[in-house]
Amino acid sequence: MGRYTEGEGIEPIFVSVKEAARALGISPWSCYQLLDEQKIDSRYQGRRRLVSVVSLRAYAEKLPTVPAQTA
Repeated sequence: MGRYTEGEGIEPIFVSVKEAARALGISPWSCYQLLDEQKIDSRYQGRRRLVSVVSLRAYAEKLPTVPAQTA
């Protein structure tokens, strides 16, 4: 995700909203919706909103593996 590489040996704890959206394959706007709905967690560093990588992984694990049935 973003600026970190495997070779550095440091896994990020937080990423930007833009990086979180990219990691989930959604738009930044959709990512802000998930944040507002408290489906993923964030913290603030000054005015910058940072998204928890742990919460991104937890959210992704809860996503269904099959499409929703339509009536």
